[in-house]
Amino acid sequence: MNVVPRPHNVSELVERALGGHEPARRQIVEQLSRRVRTIALSILGNSADADDAMQHIFLELFQSLASFSGEHLAPWADSIAVRTAVRHARSRRVRSARDACVDPEELSAELTTPAGHGVPRALVEYLAELPETRRVALVLRHVLGYTVEEIAELTDVSPNTVKDRLVQARAQVRKTLRRDLALLPSGARRNHE
Repeated sequence: MNVVPRPHNVSELVERALGGHEPARRQIVEQLSRRVRTIALSILGNSADADDAMQHIFLELFQSLASFSGEHLAPWADSIAVRTAVRHARSRRVRSARDACVDPEELSAELTTPAGHGVPRALVEYLAELPETRRVALVLRHVLGYTVEEIAELTDVSPNTVKDRLVQARAQVRKTLRRDLALLPSGARRNHE
């Protein structure tokens, strides 16, 4: 059995992947898949679109690999994932408008809220109700931990615009959550408090 040694650092891994080394390319996909899928799912709101977007994200990632310069692939891949998922969401919106019908979307179990956190629905359901720009800002800030300045750079808007989107997104989620909690039967409501 011929065992291929794994690269010791990111730059070696990137060099091998750029040289067409399939095991190195697979290792990059393995390292980034879960993170990229979380970004795509958070922005797009359903598994089918997230899976489709992941293919585009990795295509773009490998096409842009020569531009990578750094020690960590994740932040660099995040920016590609966000831009690609946002483009995918825009094209989906155009298709939906053209088709004039929306199919019910399958929600992913990966973003369901664990029991006991006081939230009656899955997180992805609350995110799906937000306008795209607010959803992207909220996910980047509170799921992925980016600063306001980093989000502004990733989404090509001013930091003040990002702050406004975050304030509006949080307010909308709070309002929806309060409404959902008020609609629960009193026994179920106590379990969520």
